[in-house]
Amino acid sequence: MPNVIAMIAILSRKPAFALVFLFLVACTGALRAQTVSQLQPTVQYAVNPLGIDETNPVFGWTIPESQRSFRQRSYQVLVADDPALLTPATANVWNSGLVTGAVSSGITYAGKPLESRRRYYWKVLLQGVKSPDTLSSDVANFEMGLMQQSDWRGDWISYPFGWVGRVLYYRCVFPAGKPLKRARAYVSGIGYYTLKLNSKKVGNCVLDPATSDYAKSVYYNTFDIAPYLTANNVMMLTVAPGWYGQPKMRLQVELEFTDGSQQSFTSSDMRIVTLGPIQRAGILDGEYYDAREEHPEWWLPTDTIIHGLPSKHWGVAHSVEPPGGRMRAQQLEPIEVVETIRPVAVSQPKPGVYVVDAGQNLAGWAALKLAGKRGDKVELRFAETLYPDGTINQENLRTAAATDTYIFKGEGTESWEPSFTYHGFRYIQVEGLSKPPAGDELLVRRVRSSVPVSGTFNSSNPLLNRIYKMVQHTEASNLHSIPTDCPQRDERMGWMNDLTVRIEQALYNFNMARFYPKFLQDVVDTQHEDGDITDTAPYRVGGRPADPVSASFLLLAAESYRFYGNGHLVEKHYTALKAWVDMLEKKTVDGVLEYSYYGDWSPPAAFSVNGQAYGALSKNTPGNLMSTGYLYYSAALLSKMAGVIRNPSDSIRYAQLAQRTAAVFNNKFYNAATGGYGSNNQSCNSFALFLGIVPADKLQRVVANLKEDVVKHDFHLTTGNLCTKYLLESLTENGEVEAAYRIATQETYPSWGYMLSKGATTLWERWEYETGGSMNSHNHPMMGSVGSWFYKYLVGIVPEAEHAGFERFTIRPYLPEHLQFVEGSYHSVKGMIRSSWKKEKGKVQFTVTVPPNSVAKVYIPAHDPKSVRVNGKSLKAAGITASGTTAQAVMADLQPGEYHFSSKW
Repeated sequence: MPNVIAMIAILSRKPAFALVFLFLVACTGALRAQTVSQLQPTVQYAVNPLGIDETNPVFGWTIPESQRSFRQRSYQVLVADDPALLTPATANVWNSGLVTGAVSSGITYAGKPLESRRRYYWKVLLQGVKSPDTLSSDVANFEMGLMQQSDWRGDWISYPFGWVGRVLYYRCVFPAGKPLKRARAYVSGIGYYTLKLNSKKVGNCVLDPATSDYAKSVYYNTFDIAPYLTANNVMMLTVAPGWYGQPKMRLQVELEFTDGSQQSFTSSDMRIVTLGPIQRAGILDGEYYDAREEHPEWWLPTDTIIHGLPSKHWGVAHSVEPPGGRMRAQQLEPIEVVETIRPVAVSQPKPGVYVVDAGQNLAGWAALKLAGKRGDKVELRFAETLYPDGTINQENLRTAAATDTYIFKGEGTESWEPSFTYHGFRYIQVEGLSKPPAGDELLVRRVRSSVPVSGTFNSSNPLLNRIYKMVQHTEASNLHSIPTDCPQRDERMGWMNDLTVRIEQALYNFNMARFYPKFLQDVVDTQHEDGDITDTAPYRVGGRPADPVSASFLLLAAESYRFYGNGHLVEKHYTALKAWVDMLEKKTVDGVLEYSYYGDWSPPAAFSVNGQAYGALSKNTPGNLMSTGYLYYSAALLSKMAGVIRNPSDSIRYAQLAQRTAAVFNNKFYNAATGGYGSNNQSCNSFALFLGIVPADKLQRVVANLKEDVVKHDFHLTTGNLCTKYLLESLTENGEVEAAYRIATQETYPSWGYMLSKGATTLWERWEYETGGSMNSHNHPMMGSVGSWFYKYLVGIVPEAEHAGFERFTIRPYLPEHLQFVEGSYHSVKGMIRSSWKKEKGKVQFTVTVPPNSVAKVYIPAHDPKSVRVNGKSLKAAGITASGTTAQAVMADLQPGEYHFSSKW
């Protein structure tokens, strides 16, 4: 990693996200542009979003590859409340004016105050570098949700009597007999809910709303319910305890007809409540479903079925104490069933006991399609591992029962899958069937937040390809509206220390432009007035204040800016980020931050403290070294973010804090006798190198010590969850890519290859294979930072913070001796980036794709700079000017396009 302090020099430049009006044109100075329908406009990083509540949403667009030759010189965003008004002369909500620059993401709205429920229309006009090149997007739209708390008219309701903790079914009947202009349902049911209209589920989302600290933030969904409505309608809202405990719900339905009339009702009007077939539902323990309690008559559009209230079957819900949190529009991708998997095998370890193998560890559930006699019961128990006798081993789940139960109604083939739970598992033990499930009788659903996949990786080394898939599958298993630590046991929490080294890997593998801002709000919700945050968000367990290694708090904002250009997110939470760094500074003693809970957590067993919590504390990596290093890192990040929001005084202040802390770190932890930091182990030295604070006259000795320790351990790591990332990166950036490659491709303990050799399909929590009831998750992303190493150093794609949102970026692949080819891609906010290289016959063939409206600083692999050819021509003949050379590369700035290089190697 480059010296963080040195990077502060960017602050004197124009912030990449800033709307710098270098010149404006009068409203009558319209850009006459050709419309490019493939030009993809987004608001809040979503296409035509429904029900947002951001007062200053961010705009963006992607120029299609078909317009690769177009280079944006300026843009003009137009917003109106009528699509007919989208001209520079008539846009009545916002006209950005003509803004010079190639910025195309993170553009903050600066128009009239946006109104609840209102739909707005917008488009962007682009002026090219070569006049009269112009482009225009199609008309896009966005609709606001209930922006003010006062917009909510209904109460929170529940049935807090004999059904405490049960799943509640709310029912109402309402007409909608006239032609509709607009129909919206604003819904929140905590812990989780499902909404059905006329027996059809509304939307594809599951496990809604997003998990949060309900005392601080409660998320709601906005649905367009017009497609589900008829003249007479039955609405059912089912609410389960989820993470909250006592089911509560709040709802508001608003209908607007073409004749101008309106109709609405709220949760205060929807008090008829009962119990149903979901008898119990626990996020950790599973779901119990009795199909005999299904009632098809509930869907008759009449209230006559509930005469005689109150009775043992129906109750009247009461207004109850609100959970306390602010109602917020849910603006991240919903959790969905993203894939259906057919099991790879079914075994019978005991009579009447069948074990289904999904073929991989994942998060989700099973879907049944079976016939049984009325009252017959089938039980599904979920686990990651098996006992030697072939039955499932649930010991590592601790108190989580992870069991689903289905009771047949006895009416032919019945289909069922749970609604309010999920499991982490590879194996399902099925009991209660007379024969093993076959065909479509039991399918596996993969369930996660539906964030799109962003990156791909492939290489000549099958082991690396398997590790890449293992990392990606693990991350996918732990995205459920928060980035969980594991999906299987009685935990499933957003641990901040894990996230510090996990963020970048996730950003390469998935589009987190909407997911991470939501989780950043979760972290802010844990913050006290003194600035401290907690080890988990939403806060359930862990220390307060969080371990200082939780630089993830700042990285969520900083990396969202670097990858997506979201400077508004930095500005929105800057005060909270600053308060956390100030709190850390106040806890220093002579500049050293002494308190530490986890440090470089969970190194191999031989390097862990015996007798401590699960033996996962490092015995050789001082906690105060890690804490003080993270104070430096956090201060340097905050200084850069102060520059992003144009706060020069804070930028200077936190740069100085970082400089002072770097000096303290070197004075306290550098040992002149050994030439290394702390205990001179892999963690201490790689962390110092990563931070970029090793003095120049000591650099080579520290690198040599790091390399020597790696060789001493036969190219095996000794690091924990944090410094594993820094080990690979520090070796690579300091001329030791071969050592990093050998660590990454180990197949003996401790290594990722060792996990795979033991049958792993997802990452373990520990480097050891354990199955007991302690710290033994087999689907844990904190060791997955090797995934970002693949993208940054083998594929070579790296965004630049000083040119956020891939306005400019770097492609610099490293070519280990025993790796013959690599190919990868990343779908950025500018478009698709590709990088691939292949060694053959003393040459390297290197292909890159630079997306439209971007510039790439490319390091072309070459042992002989004069040998470089592009598309069969010399660089000069192709119009490319080399900007410099290194020992193994020629540097050049490349405009959008696809380039095929060859050179001697």
